[in-house]
Order: sequence, then structure tokens, then C-alpha cells
Amino acid sequence: MATTITNRIGVSTIQGDTTNDAISFANLKHADEATPVAAKIVEIFWQTAGTITIDRDGTAIHAFTGTGHWNLGAAGTCLQGTNTDDIGITVAGGDSFFVVVVRKTY
Repeated sequence: MATTITNRIGVSTIQGDTTNDAISFANLKHADEATPVAAKIVEIFWQTAGTITIDRDGTAIHAFTGTGHWNLGAAGTCLQGTNTDDIGITVAGGDSFFVVVVRKTY
């Protein structure tokens, strides 16, 4: 499957099952919006037999194991890190899948 990105105005959804260390703001741009200057990770779904690690510009900010759903947007927050840096996702171990939802600002 690799990584696919669905862009809507204001929100992008990243899903995949393999490592992708180069998700830039240009990748998160919908055709009808300006290029984002920040992307806040607000929701994550994951399933893995190993670990799925999310980083911002190479700095790891959280590692996920097992299966779960984390809705940070409902709590009015986002996964901490520098929201103006590119997003990287590292998958270690088999049988892994992730969905990451980001809210964009311009």
C-alpha cells in the first residue's frame, strides 16, 4: 500500500503501512488552498506488531505499539512537536497500518 494522502481544505489524512520520512507541506496541499505553513497532528489510528514512530523533521515525538486510536483534536490539543516541520512516519515490524489526521494552517 505504501503511503497515500487525501487532502481536503484545512485537513489532510495520511494512511499507509510502510515508512515515509518525507511528508512535506507541499504533499499536504489541496489544489484549492495555499501551501500550509503548519500541520497539527490531531488524530491517529494504528495497528502494529512492532512500532510506528512519528517524527517532525527527524526528531521522534511519539512511538505507538499494539492497536489504538488517539483523538487529540477532541481534547483541543495536538501531538506535540514542531508543527512547522515536515512529518516522518517510521514503521518497524510487520502487520502495521496507520492513519494520521492533520489540521493545516496557512
